[in-house]
Amino acid sequence: MSITTTERSGQRPAERVARLGLPAVLTAGGLAGMFYIRSVSPYSAGGYPLCPIYALTGLYCPGCGTARCLHSLLNGDLAAAFAANPLLPPLLLVLAVGFGRWVWLRWQGRRFVFNPPDWVPIAFGVATLAYAIARNLPGLEFLRP
Repeated sequence: MSITTTERSGQRPAERVARLGLPAVLTAGGLAGMFYIRSVSPYSAGGYPLCPIYALTGLYCPGCGTARCLHSLLNGDLAAAFAANPLLPPLLLVLAVGFGRWVWLRWQGRRFVFNPPDWVPIAFGVATLAYAIARNLPGLEFLRP
């Protein structure tokens, strides 16, 4: 009886497929969510809950407009997506690249290590707070959903 291995890594193909179980489940969940968001319009009442921060304070949070942005992206309307939430499309692109890298490294049997410099999470938090403030200021209505 012989064991089939790949030439480069010395691992069996079944081991590689098993490592892709979690990415496959996450992909299936993401596709189901995208199907719902694409098919249920956030522009009509009843499909999505109201943002709790907006409901309580009347202020737009950094996530306000996310459902409209995703719906527009999934329906191919890039201009409406950026109008709903201008930071989400670039963030989704970064997340997609990171997810692809994670899946590729899992396929190879290596670990994905995300170890940014200490200033990166702080800069991200400051930028998110600045965006939340800016989209509620007069004169910056283009940032509002």
